[in-house]
Amino acid sequence: MKTPSTKVIVFILMILLLGLLSYAGRNFLIANYDGCNFSLVTIDYVKNTGAAFSLFSKHTIALILLSITILAILLYMIFYNIKKITYPNLLLYALMLAGVFCNLFERIFDGFVTDYIKLNFVTFPIFNISDIFINIGAFFVICNILFNNDYKKDR
Repeated sequence: MKTPSTKVIVFILMILLLGLLSYAGRNFLIANYDGCNFSLVTIDYVKNTGAAFSLFSKHTIALILLSITILAILLYMIFYNIKKITYPNLLLYALMLAGVFCNLFERIFDGFVTDYIKLNFVTFPIFNISDIFINIGAFFVICNILFNNDYKKDR
């Protein structure tokens, strides 16, 4: 059986690898495909100083503090319960945290988050790979909480 310290190391490595994937994907797509239309998706470089849907665009400091607070709460909850968390669920948490870390990193060092994925088949705000990570992780964590009996037994 794996020890909690092994799980912590694996978890941190997952976050780092996903963060690197998001960062490298962003740089590659913008450098090579900015303005390219791939029928369903267009790569369209946008500086987003706000949060989702460009909300709170004049409140960068508040968004940074909110992101740090969310990270701290999630990290505390994960590390407190690390023994009970399965590796697939750890991957879901790593997806969310990598996305939040990447967006936070950009917001702190660049003053904005780089969005670049535009869906052509629906009216929807432009987003980035980190946003995808956050939403996939959050969606499946919520599904696990709602539909998984292991979560219900612990309550």
